[in-house]
Amino acid sequence: MNEIRVLQWLGMVCLLAGVARMGMTPSAFIWGTDSPQELAFGLVASILMSVGTIVLYLVQSRETGRIGLVTALAISLGNIATVCMLWSTLQGAIPTEETGGIALIALRMLMLIGLTIGTVVFAILTYRARVFPRWVVALFALMLLSMVLPIEDNKYMAFFWGLTYVGMGYAICTGKLQRSKQGLA
Repeated sequence: MNEIRVLQWLGMVCLLAGVARMGMTPSAFIWGTDSPQELAFGLVASILMSVGTIVLYLVQSRETGRIGLVTALAISLGNIATVCMLWSTLQGAIPTEETGGIALIALRMLMLIGLTIGTVVFAILTYRARVFPRWVVALFALMLLSMVLPIEDNKYMAFFWGLTYVGMGYAICTGKLQRSKQGLA
């Protein structure tokens, strides 16, 4: 019973991470893409998502196993790389226009591999685990589809990404998991 309560509190991290990520979309529309406001929302969201992804893994760790752990760590590392880039951009160390450099290329590759491939595999594992309700898996699919919207700067992708974390956090906090009747750990 105590473990369920701890996971529910940790689910709030996922929920807050999602809200922060969703905040990037209106910020981009109001102040522009890569504005300090949008980047600040992204920074907070990436920090919270680094922790929140581990929480999402813990909820379904029995069902997803080692592959789930590897993908959760990949997503967390991708978010940590995002934090580094966003912090540097906010401090003026990295201009918003495209620049080169091996460190920047390495960070971008880590972000691409960790966030994109990790998220696709994590979504498949979440579907197969059957711990979260199916509508959460539908949010994952919606988020992945939003990545390819033919919109300049794709400002909507952050909204759907955040919505996925809000949905997962909500499912954890309210005990709407498929194993909630049997116990979580």
